[in-house]
Amino acid sequence: MTFNNTKFIILGSSFFFSILLIVFLISKQGSGTNNLSTCNLNSNASTFADFRGNFSLIDEHGQEISNDSIFDKPTLLYFGYTFCPDICPFDLMRNAEAVELLQIENYEVKPVFISLDPKRDTPSVLRDFTAFHHPNMLGLTGSEDQLEVVKNVYKIYSEIPRNSGNDYILNHSTFSYFVLPKDGVQTYFTRKENPQDLAATMKCILDIQLNN
Repeated sequence: MTFNNTKFIILGSSFFFSILLIVFLISKQGSGTNNLSTCNLNSNASTFADFRGNFSLIDEHGQEISNDSIFDKPTLLYFGYTFCPDICPFDLMRNAEAVELLQIENYEVKPVFISLDPKRDTPSVLRDFTAFHHPNMLGLTGSEDQLEVVKNVYKIYSEIPRNSGNDYILNHSTFSYFVLPKDGVQTYFTRKENPQDLAATMKCILDIQLNN
């Protein structure tokens, strides 16, 4: 099987699992409305009531860090890996731009990147990668067991091809989550949304939460 065919199959699988998660999120939405209904959400916060759990990871400086410390401020969370050839860099650049748009209006949102590839994404690799995308981006990794806990919390799919050596394309979900301290996940973003979309939705959520 050629590299191109393998890449096509992997991207197709990623699309399939992304569709499954979207169906799950839509099915979880309540019929009621709340103040956040004006924020152009893909799904409301009640959808994510079970997207919670305590965990720890390793940050880009090699230090263990808890979920409370990760989400100590409004956070734009993304899962991927540094060797990703196209999707992850594009999504992270978009997320970084959304954070910058908010910063211009004095809203602070922390961009966080959790690597699903602990074999290759060491803390030093993550440090260089996140610094390239945004000076405030926090890179995180962990053992396979640690990452499984996080993946279960956020319903993330990822798979490393078997017998692939060190040269492989990781199949994974491509959602970004907006997470608030104590309140948890508020909504998710898909790849179709641009930086302005993300910034507008996060700003709307923050305005409402600050006024409650």
